[in-house]
Amino acid sequence: MSFRLQGIVSALPFFIVLTTIVFIHELGHFLIARHYNVQVKTFSIGFGPKLFGWTDKKGTQWRLSAFPLGGYVMMLGDADASSTRAKLDGLDDDAIARTLTGKTPFQRMMVAFGGPLFNILLTLLLFAGIGRFKGIPDMVPRVQEVLAHSLASKAGLKKGDIISGVNDIAVTKVSEMKKALKSYSGQDATLHYKRGGKSLQSAVALYETKADGQKTPLSLLGVTLNGNRIYEKVSVLKALGYGATYCYEAARGLLVGLGRTISGQKDGAKLGSFLMIGDGAQKSFSSGGVDFLLYMAMISFSLGFINLFPIPVLDGGNILLNFIEIVIRRPLSSVFVNIVSLGGVGLVAALMMWSVWNDLDRYGVIKGIVDFFKKLFH
Repeated sequence: MSFRLQGIVSALPFFIVLTTIVFIHELGHFLIARHYNVQVKTFSIGFGPKLFGWTDKKGTQWRLSAFPLGGYVMMLGDADASSTRAKLDGLDDDAIARTLTGKTPFQRMMVAFGGPLFNILLTLLLFAGIGRFKGIPDMVPRVQEVLAHSLASKAGLKKGDIISGVNDIAVTKVSEMKKALKSYSGQDATLHYKRGGKSLQSAVALYETKADGQKTPLSLLGVTLNGNRIYEKVSVLKALGYGATYCYEAARGLLVGLGRTISGQKDGAKLGSFLMIGDGAQKSFSSGGVDFLLYMAMISFSLGFINLFPIPVLDGGNILLNFIEIVIRRPLSSVFVNIVSLGGVGLVAALMMWSVWNDLDRYGVIKGIVDFFKKLFH
């Protein structure tokens, strides 16, 4: 296989994931906008020059653009693809009524909420389908990495160990391990594990003792796991419940991680960029269709949830601005909204650069550059 063809094949899973979740996201905006009789001028997958497209009976131009790293829905009254509000001078009353600006703040909130909502629904539907036809995914609790100063580190766990029990509760999969740890949270426990065919055990205190002697219950060992995948076939309802639980835990984990990052803690969240998404898409694609769909479900939820952050230019920022209009009972000036949106663009750009830096550090690129210059100047 030529180098060029190999590169295209490697990039294909990334573009399948990104195009699918972006299409679903924008479809949410589109359908709710249509529901409220907002005229949608353009539905684009990608940015930049149009590669090809068509115009439907209601005047919406559907297009695939040259740079498929995202997408947008542009409505009547939008100044640009980011939905910046334009002046409505020159539009008659009927046209103004078909703009997003001409709708009530609640209706605008719902249009903004449509994108994240559809991403979350896609996550739930993928989990439901996989759970019904393949099974809810689980994993053998094999240790991949032990975090420094964690409970697992104090207990002496090492990479490759397989956790087999907590006190008298035997575990064979990660969900059982988490349930067992929670049942003994706040207590002294015995952790059972296997290493190279040998059965071992270590004492572990599932709590943190503060200076005043108070104990804070803990149930996380501080490990990353990478065992063989296990599937348990369940009903659609239970699969939906699993998907909802995943969404809750993912949202909670992201918020806790960001909180630790803001407070300067070392174990805070590290947002990933398109580099991490591409790497994960390629690995999951190589593992098989089910793993690829699971990965798509996870990325779809992440995109939807992050878009709900109250940052202007993100959907959450638009929801916040319209909520303010509801509270103060008068419209915000377009100048104010556009200035705030410009600040949001700067913040989002900073977050994107931070995520790229995280990935360059995650994959050893930063260390490689530093080592190169050390050798160069020594």
